[in-house]
Amino acid sequence: MWQTNEVVKFDGKLYRILLVLPGEVVWICLESETAQPEYVHELTLNSFIDDSRLFRHDDPFEANYLDEPAFGSVAYKKRELGLSAIKPIIVDTKCFDPKVRAQRVEVVRQSGIASIATIYKLLRRYWQRGQNPNSLLPDYKKSGAPGKSRAASGQRKIGRVRQYGDGEGMKVTPDIERLFRIAIEKHLLNKNAEKTTVAYRRFADLFEQYFPNISVSDRPTIRQFRYFYNREYKQSERLIARTAPGIYKKDIRPLSSTATAHALGPGSRYEIDATIADIYLVDDQDRSKIIGRPTVYIVIDVFSRMIAGFYLGFDNPSYVVAMQAIVNACIDKTKACSELGIEINFEEWPCVGLPDVILADRGEMMSHQVNALIAGFNVRIESAPPRRGDAKGIVESCFRTLQAEFKPYAPGAVEGNRIKKHGERDYRLDAVMSITDFAQIILRTILFRNNYHVLDKYDRDEDLPADIPSIPIELWKWGMQHRMGSLRQIEAKPLQIALLPRAKVTISPFGVRLFEMFYSSSELLKEGWLHRSTEIYRPDSLEAAYEPGCADRIYLFPQSGSRVYWECLLTDKSRQFRGLSFWQVWEIQAAEKHHKANAKFVADVKRRELDAFIQEKISTATKQSPVTSASNRERIQQIRPNKKAARDAERLQRVRPVIAENEKPLADVVALKPVEEDYSLPTFVPGLFEDNEES
Repeated sequence: MWQTNEVVKFDGKLYRILLVLPGEVVWICLESETAQPEYVHELTLNSFIDDSRLFRHDDPFEANYLDEPAFGSVAYKKRELGLSAIKPIIVDTKCFDPKVRAQRVEVVRQSGIASIATIYKLLRRYWQRGQNPNSLLPDYKKSGAPGKSRAASGQRKIGRVRQYGDGEGMKVTPDIERLFRIAIEKHLLNKNAEKTTVAYRRFADLFEQYFPNISVSDRPTIRQFRYFYNREYKQSERLIARTAPGIYKKDIRPLSSTATAHALGPGSRYEIDATIADIYLVDDQDRSKIIGRPTVYIVIDVFSRMIAGFYLGFDNPSYVVAMQAIVNACIDKTKACSELGIEINFEEWPCVGLPDVILADRGEMMSHQVNALIAGFNVRIESAPPRRGDAKGIVESCFRTLQAEFKPYAPGAVEGNRIKKHGERDYRLDAVMSITDFAQIILRTILFRNNYHVLDKYDRDEDLPADIPSIPIELWKWGMQHRMGSLRQIEAKPLQIALLPRAKVTISPFGVRLFEMFYSSSELLKEGWLHRSTEIYRPDSLEAAYEPGCADRIYLFPQSGSRVYWECLLTDKSRQFRGLSFWQVWEIQAAEKHHKANAKFVADVKRRELDAFIQEKISTATKQSPVTSASNRERIQQIRPNKKAARDAERLQRVRPVIAENEKPLADVVALKPVEEDYSLPTFVPGLFEDNEES
C-alpha cells in the first residue's frame, strides 16, 4: 500500500516515507528543521486515512531529480562533499535506529569531515528531499529571488558609484517606472519601433516635464532604461508588438504541425499557386524580340509532393489561367508532353483525376464560376488568407527549387533586387531563350523532380515503410495502395467546359450575342429561336462558356442549372473576328469605339453646321415669300397645274440631242479583240437568299 519516498499530508504537514517494513513504516516530517525519522505502525496510518487526517500528496522536491550541476562547479563540489560525509551512515536501514545512527555520526565526526550539527543537517536534508544525491545540492537557483523585483529602501541610488561624469544618478521609483512604460509602449512596442536610444530621448523629454528641477547628470541613465525594458518585457512580447500581424503569422509564429500530417493520401489536397518566372524570354519566330517574363502555375499534391499539373504562358494570373492548370492536373499528361516534343508514358506521370480539396489564393477563386467546380464535381475549395504565403508553403517552395535548376546559368535571368551599377549592361538584353525552350526545361525539371528527387525534409508518417524512399513517385504509388488515394476520374472535355469562364448572353434573330459578337448552331435553328417573328419566344437570359484563347466558338447552356451545352460558331455577321482570341477582340472593339467616339465629335460639329444652314435657308425663304392677293382656295387649286408646269420644265432641261439612225459614222470602228466575257454586275448575288438550315 505504501511506497518508499512517497509523500503524504498528515494534519496539515508533509511527511516522506523513508522505509516500508512489515507492519510499519519509517517517515520524517518535511516542514521541521529538527525532524528525525520515526517509526509508525501501518494500522495507525490506516486509521489516519479513515479519520480523513492523512492524504497522499505530490512530492515538492520532484524537480531536484532532474538537476545536473556542471562538473567542478560549486554546487557539484558541495553535493559530493556532503555525500561523502553521510555515506558511512546510510549504508543500510539501521541508520534509522537512533542509537546506531549516533554511533556512526560520532565516527564521522572523529574523522574530521564535518561537525555533528552539520552531519545531522545533511542527513535531514537527504531524507526530506528524496534520499538521492541531488538532495544535497544547495539552493543556489533560489538566490536573488529570480523573477521578482525588489525595492531598495531610502532615496539614494543603489549599486556601483559613478566613476566618470558629474552627479550621483537617481533611484528608479514607481513614478519613473511609469514614465519608462509610457516611452517604451509608445516608441518601442509597435510595428514602427524606433531605436532604444531614440526612445530614451523621448523619455528624457517627458521626464523633464515632470521633474524640471533635477539636473541632467542626475537623471535615470539609458542603462537603467534598458534594464527596465529587458526585465519587464519578455522577448516574445517585444517581438509580437514590433512585428506586423501578417508578417508575424507568416514568418515568426510557432508552428504546431505540418501540411503532410493533414493529408490522408494522394489527391487528398492539392495546392495551386502562380509566380512570374525569373527570366526574360524571346519570341519563337523572331528571337530578336524580347517578350518578357512568363507566368508559371504549379499544382502540387500535398501528401506525395508530386507536381500534378502546370501552366506556362504570358497571361496574367487569374481564374481563367488557374483553371487551365487544374484541368492539366486532372487529365492524362502524355499528350501535353508530346506537343512539347517530350515523350513519356503514363507511369511517369500518373496524376489523373479530381482531388478532394484545392487550396489556392483568394484572388483566383473569387469568381462565381468556381461554384461549378464545387457543386458539379464535389471539390472543396479552400482560400488562403491574404498575404499568407505560408498557408501554401509546399507549392511556394516548389517555385524556388524549379527555378534553381536554370536561373544560375540562363541568360536573361532576373538578378533579384541587386541595384544596377552605373554603366552596367541591362541583363534583359541577354535574353536568348524562347518560350518553347523554357517550357521544355520546366517540363523536364518537373519530370525529374517527380521521379527522382529525394525529399530530405519530408515528414514521414509512422506507417510508411522504411524501404520506401522519400521520392514523390514512390510516395504516390504507396499512398494509392495503402491510403485513401483513389482520385475521381472524369472526362477532360466536360471538365474543361465546366471550368471555362462564363458570361450572360442574349438571343436575337442574328444569333447568340456575346461581347457584341453573334454565334449560331444547328440546335438554335431547330429550336426556332432565330426566326424573325414577334411570335417567337426566346429566353431572356442565358449563360455561355468561352475560351479566352479562341473567339471562334462558345458553349451555350440552354437550361439553367444544367451542364448540357450547345457548341456555337461565329456567324458571318461577326466574320471580322474569326481566328482571333477574345483578348484581341476586346482590343479591336476598344479601338473601334475609340475611333467611333472621335468620329462622333466631328459629326456633331458638322450637324450643327447643317442645322445652321437649314435654319438660314428657312429664314431667307420666309423673308422672300411675297404677299399675294389670291385667296387660299385659289392658291390650293393652282397646286396641280403648277406641279405639271414644273415637271415639264424639268423634262426640257434633261433633253439631249440624239443622232439620227440614218446618219453614218465618219469611219468604220474595228474591234481589236472580240468580247468574250461579260463583266457587268449580276442581277442578284448567288447564295444570298438560299436556305441554310442544314448548317
